[in-house]
Amino acid sequence: MNNLTKQQCLLPGTKVTETVRIPLRLTSIVAGLLLMMMPLLSGCGGGESGSQPIVAAPVRATASLVWSPVPDPSVIAYFVHYGRQSPDQSGSCAYESSMYVASPSATVTNLEPNTVYYFTVSAYNGLESACSSEVKTVTDPASV
Repeated sequence: MNNLTKQQCLLPGTKVTETVRIPLRLTSIVAGLLLMMMPLLSGCGGGESGSQPIVAAPVRATASLVWSPVPDPSVIAYFVHYGRQSPDQSGSCAYESSMYVASPSATVTNLEPNTVYYFTVSAYNGLESACSSEVKTVTDPASV
């Protein structure tokens, strides 16, 4: 139990102080339990016949990249460009997706499993450089 002090001003120069007891610990425990239970409660069909089956979210793949930093001190970040098709043009940054990273490494998430992806990197110092040489990888198959 916590003791809080509440002051009420009745007349100028007069203050009444009373102690208020609020069960903060109990409130915190109940809130914590409810938050822990929420994922378990969502998606419940209530046992009704004809209710929709619960379908698991598709498994996604990741790819991690590391490269040598550009020695130019004006470079403040990099763009990682990636996609399932190559633009087949040296220095091109024309890919399906890109992401901004502040260091010379990145983990690209939410990729399709067992799929070929092409990657390239450009440096950024207020202007974006041409893209690096392309690398490709096949993401891991979906785990069951």
